[in-house]
Amino acid sequence: MARSREFCPDTALDKAMRVFWEKGYGGTSIEDLVNATGVSRYGLYGEFGGKSGLFHAALEHYRATILRPLLDIIEPPDAGLDAVKVLFDTLRCFMSQPGSPLGCLIFNSMHELGQCDEAVAATVIAARERLRAGLRRMLDNAVRRGELPPGYDVEREADFLFGVMHALPMMARAGVEPAAIGNMVGVALSTLDSPAGRESERMF
Repeated sequence: MARSREFCPDTALDKAMRVFWEKGYGGTSIEDLVNATGVSRYGLYGEFGGKSGLFHAALEHYRATILRPLLDIIEPPDAGLDAVKVLFDTLRCFMSQPGSPLGCLIFNSMHELGQCDEAVAATVIAARERLRAGLRRMLDNAVRRGELPPGYDVEREADFLFGVMHALPMMARAGVEPAAIGNMVGVALSTLDSPAGRESERMF
């Protein structure tokens, strides 16, 4: 007779995700995961296939839970300039909350494992392109509505804003003060608010 499951996989996955988020893949041991989840080695291997399988499941869980509020802002097909501002204000608030010094699990994993783990790289690339495509679409919508001037370099601005999105979690993880993070967000968005900034952005 098969042994009955004695734990909730989703609860264990959430706890494991937070261990990986704090310590990284290389810094996390099976013992860390056992202690955090309260699940035996046998249970973890049986449910997730070991540390690697649990890590990949944790990345997907992070995308589906922690990143979900951002995706909800980005993904509506009619999202425009206001949505870009809401997105970055949400990021700023998130980076000011307790726990934000952990940075972004997706980007952290890209730096740690993206060159040597194809599955991690695929997950990171998919998340990255989803965010970048959303930024491009929002800016395209803004140009069509007249919120940004005709001829605005949407591709360049999307790459710039995505770079800021990438940098903010790294700044939080490095211990940069929330006020400085807010200043960075403000400067980034000023290129969208200021006519002079818009014109200079096209010149670079």
